[in-house]
Amino acid sequence: MQSKSPTPTSSPISSDPSLAGVLEAISLAMLGVFLATVVVRAWPLKILDSQWQLGFAAELISNASLALMGALLTPLALAFHSGSDRLRARRNAFRRLALAAAIGFLLLIPLQAFAGWRLYRTVTSTAEQQTSQSARKLTELRQAIATATSPQEIQAKLNQLAGPNAGLTPTQLRTPINQLRQELLVGADQAANRLQQRIQAQASFKPDRLVKETTRIALSSLFYAAGFAFLSGALPRSNQRSVAFGWRSGKEKF
Repeated sequence: MQSKSPTPTSSPISSDPSLAGVLEAISLAMLGVFLATVVVRAWPLKILDSQWQLGFAAELISNASLALMGALLTPLALAFHSGSDRLRARRNAFRRLALAAAIGFLLLIPLQAFAGWRLYRTVTSTAEQQTSQSARKLTELRQAIATATSPQEIQAKLNQLAGPNAGLTPTQLRTPINQLRQELLVGADQAANRLQQRIQAQASFKPDRLVKETTRIALSSLFYAAGFAFLSGALPRSNQRSVAFGWRSGKEKF
C-alpha cells in the first residue's frame, strides 16, 4: 500500500506585500482617529464628575469600533505579508494591548453604572432641594404680604427673598395696600400651583433615558470586551483562522 506524502503547510491567503501595506496604513489611520477623538473628548479631565464619566464612556463606546477594526487589520496585513518582522512585532504588541482593552471594557460596565446612579441621585437631590427652598420662600412671602402695612414692607421682603432686582413696579408701589395685598396673594397662589405641579412631575419622573443609555453602554462594553479578548488570544479560535490571520494558540510561540 502506497503511503501518502504529507501535505505541505501553507497559508490559505496568498502573499501580497502591496495589499499588506495598504491594510497597515488603514490600520494606523483608524487607530489614530480613535486616539485623537478620545483624547479630545476627555479633555479637560474631570474624573470625579459623573456627567463627564458618562460622556466619556459613551464617546469611548461610539468610537471603539475604530480601535477594534484597526487592531484586526494588522494581523490581516501580516497574513498577506508573513515575512514582515515589523508587522509581526506590531501584531504581538496589539495582542498584549487588546487584553488590557478587554479588561478595561469589562471594568467600564460597573463604573458607568455607578456613575449613572450617582448622577441620577445628584440631579434628583438638587431638584428636591431647589423645590424645598422655593416652597419656603413662597410661604415667607405670603406671610409678609398678609401682615404688611405698606407696599414698602413688601418691597423690602421681596428684595430679601429674591434679590435686589426683584420687587414691585412703580405702579404697585402707589397702589393702596389692601388692593395690592389681594393682587399679590393671587399671584402667590398661582406660583404655589406651579410649584405643586413641579413637585408632582418630579415624583413621577423615571430615568428612562439614563437607564437606556446605561444599558446600551453596558452591552456594547461586553461585546467589545469579547472582541478584544478574541484578538488578544484569550478566547479560543479555530486553527485555520489562526493561521490565516497570523495567530497562534496561547501555548505556541509568536
